[in-house]
Amino acid sequence: MSLNRVIKRLKIEMSGSTKQYQVSAKQHDRATRYVEIQLLNQGEEYEIPPGSNVTAYIKKPDLKRAYSPCTFSGSVVTMELTSQTLAAAGTALAEIEVKSGDMTEVITSCTFEIEIEPCVKDEDAIISGDEMSLFDATMKAYAEAEAARVTAENARKTAENRRVSAETGRANAENARVEAENARVEAENARVEAENARVTAENGRVTAENTRQENATIVLNKANEAVEIASQINEASYIYDSDNDVKYAYAIYAQRGVPHMSLTKITE
Repeated sequence: MSLNRVIKRLKIEMSGSTKQYQVSAKQHDRATRYVEIQLLNQGEEYEIPPGSNVTAYIKKPDLKRAYSPCTFSGSVVTMELTSQTLAAAGTALAEIEVKSGDMTEVITSCTFEIEIEPCVKDEDAIISGDEMSLFDATMKAYAEAEAARVTAENARKTAENRRVSAETGRANAENARVEAENARVEAENARVEAENARVTAENGRVTAENTRQENATIVLNKANEAVEIASQINEASYIYDSDNDVKYAYAIYAQRGVPHMSLTKITE
């Protein structure tokens, strides 16, 4: 269970000459003593704008210095008396500095005293030194921000590598698609060439068939003519040579498609 906080409350003017206000604390106390300071301007509450930075600056009795960030609400600032602030016994001087969020405006309170009573037991004594908790906090925030930036950068690089890998995969897939399309076109061209060759062969076959049919028709016509000639042989069985008073019997026939006539002398 945590110890209860010991809180000292006081009011400090932001205007006028330096005035002394006393805060009492015990040497070597830590994480238990706080001071709530209400800032005033001519007796009226000095409202601290949201987003401001409030810091307590302390000159310790041994002339070492401590810088400590404070929280605030409205016009009330809460200041922790850290173990370093209370490391040396004696009278410490403190002031509250308020900076605007963009650090362009600064206002500081009047100085007030912190009376640090010596501690009888010193076995847990803290060696007094300069405390820069504000600097440490700033550096910590910077370190955390830098770590977050590095993490984000690593995540960006990882995402970029994944994007490049995906793009490479897409390019490879596109190349494979192009190669497959080229192979398909080549196969289609080969099919067309084969079809053209088939059509050419079919045309040659049709032409040859037409020639064969034409030749067959010619032969058939000649055969028909020979049959017709042969069928006329009995119409005149002889011819008469009146100059020599000789009769000849004749016969007409076809041989290898060529018509011939044979004469035979008739002796009476």
